[in-house]
Amino acid sequence: MEVLDMRAKNPVPPPRKFKTNVLPSHQNDSSRHQQRRGSLSSEERLRRDKQHLDDITAARLLPLHHLPAQLLSIEESLALQQQQKQSYEEMQAKLAAQKLAERLNIKMQSYNPEGESSRKYREVRDEDDVQSSDGEF
Repeated sequence: MEVLDMRAKNPVPPPRKFKTNVLPSHQNDSSRHQQRRGSLSSEERLRRDKQHLDDITAARLLPLHHLPAQLLSIEESLALQQQQKQSYEEMQAKLAAQKLAERLNIKMQSYNPEGESSRKYREVRDEDDVQSSDGEF
């Protein structure tokens, strides 16, 4: 009973909630904290937030290698999609033809109906004709 009477006379303050990224020495009232935050300009707030991120993490955003997204009109978007579809279909057709040729073991070689063999035959025959004509004289 004495303990209860003592607690009634001297109440214990409720424990504060743990807040991440806040040092224990910074025990600001929440109303003061929001008032201080509202007085900052948006540029200063962004700079402070960026500095805060630099302080708490080593992660960095990668630099942009490509242009940021651009807004296109419906006509430009449609033309771009049709062009991409056409190039995709052409690539698919080439790939299908290549796979079919590999499956059927078709080897593409140059075809010359009057090729090497006919030339050799004619050359040999011409030499025989020349020799036989020499013998006639």
